[in-house]
Amino acid sequence: MPTVLGIHSNVAGENNGFSSGHAWITVTKNSVTQAYGLWPDGHPRTVDNGPKTDIRIGLEGTRFPAASRFFKLNASQEVSLNIELKKIIGWTYTNTCASWASDVVYTVVGVDVDADDWAGFETPRELGRHIVALEKANPTTVKMPVALQHKQSSW
Repeated sequence: MPTVLGIHSNVAGENNGFSSGHAWITVTKNSVTQAYGLWPDGHPRTVDNGPKTDIRIGLEGTRFPAASRFFKLNASQEVSLNIELKKIIGWTYTNTCASWASDVVYTVVGVDVDADDWAGFETPRELGRHIVALEKANPTTVKMPVALQHKQSSW
């Protein structure tokens, strides 16, 4: 089974508040799925790890996505993903879980899963809305991901 990159939001659309929700990615390899999300040190579910990365592993285990999209990775995309996951990234109001997830997908597969919301802030609700639109046009699952070889715009 190929490595599959998923992008997820637990909210989708205008009915959710501007600061509602969470976004994250998953990596499925050899039928094992691992979740990665960007979480601030001050969040009750995290431990302040100082200057280390705010990419947290496995905190999304209890969250259920409202929207998900899946991408089949080739060998070079898998290398790119591994590089992204090893970076030291900090959560800020302008670098949120949604912007990080969107950036990882764009860097790895070249698809802009847009998270830009009001005033340029990137939010899980906008990411979820965009995932829903992409899925409506071309549905995916972890077992039937979209395969892209070259960067392309999706919006």
